[in-house]
Amino acid sequence: MDISTVVNIVLCILSFILALISIVTVVITLRQNHTMIENATRPYICVYGESINTGTSTFYLVIKNFGCSPATITKFSYEPDLSKCYGIPNVSRNFLADISKCTLAPGQSKICRLDYNDTPDNVSFDIEYFSGKKKYQEHFTTNLKAASAMLTAKTATKDTELKTISFTLQEMLQKSL
Repeated sequence: MDISTVVNIVLCILSFILALISIVTVVITLRQNHTMIENATRPYICVYGESINTGTSTFYLVIKNFGCSPATITKFSYEPDLSKCYGIPNVSRNFLADISKCTLAPGQSKICRLDYNDTPDNVSFDIEYFSGKKKYQEHFTTNLKAASAMLTAKTATKDTELKTISFTLQEMLQKSL
């Protein structure tokens, strides 16, 4: 074989190797982009405790979709049992059982009032939900009371209640912009 034939064969082999490396790189990049897009647009269901003080402090369990897609919850279980924490005597209904039948839009939440003193600190949650054809499941343990009742200042509003309500609503509106 003459030298030009050998050079051509070597160049063909190198071209094939470079083309193969390029194809592998493109496939890896496409998979990473697919994963990043899915993570950016998927639903994220979180459960936490929150306390609201409107003169009397009230504690809520909040189930919220922090993601960018709607989520239909198919399983919502927890341990220990929270059905005795509603603060309503002689109730036979488990209100939290209804969560496993609902769909949460992005940013939407469902709340359930709980008695702060009866609510255990640590609760384990198992949640399964789907969006489109994709199914997700979460298992986590959280302290529902952690930072849910932080100290905040309230001012006395003797004879200025309407002004206080007006300013509060305006402030809330401005902060939501």
